Amino acid sequence: MFDDKIPIKDYQEQAMKFTGENFNADSIVSLASAAEMKYITYVVQHHDGFAMYDTKASDFSSMKAASHRDYLKELAIACEKKKLGLFIYYSLGINWTHPFYLTKSFYNEARPAYATPQKEIRFQGKEDFVYYWNTVKTQIYELSTNYGSIAGFWFDPIGGAYTNPDLFQVEDIYTMIRRLQPQALISYKTGFNGNEDFISCEHEVKSLVSLMKSVQGNKTADMARLAWEKNKVKKAELTTTMQNTLWGYYDKAKHKSAGEVMNLLKKSADNNANLLLNIGPFPDGSIVPDDKRALLEVGRLLRKQGFPKLNKKTYMQLREESKKITERDLETQK
Repeated sequence: MFDDKIPIKDYQEQAMKFTGENFNADSIVSLASAAEMKYITYVVQHHDGFAMYDTKASDFSSMKAASHRDYLKELAIACEKKKLGLFIYYSLGINWTHPFYLTKSFYNEARPAYATPQKEIRFQGKEDFVYYWNTVKTQIYELSTNYGSIAGFWFDPIGGAYTNPDLFQVEDIYTMIRRLQPQALISYKTGFNGNEDFISCEHEVKSLVSLMKSVQGNKTADMARLAWEKNKVKKAELTTTMQNTLWGYYDKAKHKSAGEVMNLLKKSADNNANLLLNIGPFPDGSIVPDDKRALLEVGRLLRKQGFPKLNKKTYMQLREESKKITERDLETQK
């Protein structure tokens, strides 16, 4: 939607045709268990705002679409059967279809670069953001109360929140979750305010200072630095994908082998981190056979030789290196 600048109306019409007819929660959870995974992080709502669960806060959902299914409910039941933890991925920081989310003047990645105005976008100024945030609060409440015990919440992306911290009342969301799901862990990338339980990093365990500076400038980079300083010694998660660096399904992508996954587990251990390994299913919801074969082999290898051991010394060295990079970036800014 973002890269191809698909108009909101056209995108929504196409999305509502979604059926996901071959999504099978029991099969997915069984594969995860066979691969010796300990939890699943499920994308219940990505940047396009389409909810893969039964939400009353929006009509743009899998329950209202052609599928008429609550995929999160199906997955929650399957995870409970197998005693696998269930984390919820929720795009807190971007919603391209919500009428009252930010415009590009407030955050570069807020909307696709449309050549013509989109009548669906009703945001005029900061005072309108409360309508978006009320939707967020409603949906987090739904997710915290309708799906049993949740292992944690995984929020994304963070650039808009760093750039507009006065609008993103993130701590209110954290407080709600901890009241309703006290056992749940909370992650928001490398951190928004330091009150997160762990950090999650894409492809490398490191701060976001350089990236945020390139996206939105010094103010955003400074927010990233402050969060990193508070969170850098917390438990980490290395997040990457089976399809090169692509998060969704792409028919021409090269998929990782079992050996490459084992190397990623070693890299994660060296960073004292869990490995969160994304798979992009086929558009019908089924798992790509190459990924299934590789993950089953990974499970066999882990049962035979065990998990790589955490390397605390290497972990701290990497954190110190990242700290120096952060300090060098800040010095350059000055």
